Amino acid sequence: MQYIKDLYEKTYEYLANIAPEQWSRSHFTPRALTDCLVNNLSESFNSMILKSRDKPILAMLEWIRVRLMTRLYTKREGIQKYAGKLCPSIQDKLEKLKEESKPFSATPAGSFLYEVASQYKRHVVDLMKKTCSCRYWDLNGIPCKHAITAIYTNIETPETYTHPCYYKETYMEIYKEVLPPMPGQSEWAETGQPAPVAPHIYKPPGRPPKQRKKAADEPRNPYKASRMNRPVRCGKCKKEGHNLRGCKAGITGETPWQRRQRLEREKAARGGVPAPSTRSGSAPQDAPQPPSQQPTQPYNMRSATQPSSSQQGNQARPSRMRAGWFSSSQPEFHTPRETWDTLPSSSQPSPTYRSTGGVRSRGQLAAQRPSKLTLVGGKSKGKK
Repeated sequence: MQYIKDLYEKTYEYLANIAPEQWSRSHFTPRALTDCLVNNLSESFNSMILKSRDKPILAMLEWIRVRLMTRLYTKREGIQKYAGKLCPSIQDKLEKLKEESKPFSATPAGSFLYEVASQYKRHVVDLMKKTCSCRYWDLNGIPCKHAITAIYTNIETPETYTHPCYYKETYMEIYKEVLPPMPGQSEWAETGQPAPVAPHIYKPPGRPPKQRKKAADEPRNPYKASRMNRPVRCGKCKKEGHNLRGCKAGITGETPWQRRQRLEREKAARGGVPAPSTRSGSAPQDAPQPPSQQPTQPYNMRSATQPSSSQQGNQARPSRMRAGWFSSSQPEFHTPRETWDTLPSSSQPSPTYRSTGGVRSRGQLAAQRPSKLTLVGGKSKGKK
């Protein structure tokens, strides 16, 4: 305790408030035959039933029952094939202690009483009481390296001085009980007791955790790279502070149509030609047309890029009659495709009817077609 106090005084004060029987190996009782005070048994059982903890009550108990039944059978059949006197794990520990006992020498002091010493240490071993001053034999029931030296000096084997709880016969006595199998649920005996109901538990959002929460000072996996205290770097712009999803590089306020128009203007400026304001398939607006074929005022398709003098001061919104040709994504008016009316006046007969928006009906177009010619006696005559 003085050594602990010199290292860290708060640790000394913490241990001083706890009974030594609960944390100090020197105060453990020899009745338990163990030098370790942990809850490994409950941890092992908890990890074994991990697959069944999220099942209903009856399904969980059935899974645990079958798991225990098969485990008892496996342990019972495995120990019957072993030919040693002690259990395999205890025999391995005893072999290591035999190797560590070589530097020691035993001096008899009485009947079954020895003084075992090495170059730096000395202990008292009593083979009659099966005790040693190091207390390892007292707590574990396995002869320590000092006791093994005294046992060999007394011309005996360490296996005979090991506690009977580590024998093979004791192990088989523990696992001799058979967990009986059970019939199906349809053949169970009915009782007057109420059926078991699962308690109402609040289910938090997200997937339930499968692993326990580790302490802050618990060592992590050394083979796994931790992402703690590492800056976030974007994979697109290679800047820190955001990821690829929140990256704003390359985002502008223009629409796709505006972007296409801007690219066309830049391409035309590089070639020395002004950017076109209308589509390539539209008819030329400056071509001369007869008065009868010019569209009326509701269908005025004058280019938006070259407004008239009356529209320069105050440009009115497009009326409902232009809804068929106007697109919400294009600020300019759409020019219809070339028709019979949009041809030059030299190739059309002069019409005598009133133009209806520059588009004729099917009967009107048929009336203006030239008459068909037939050959009669080598002369061509018109046939109406």
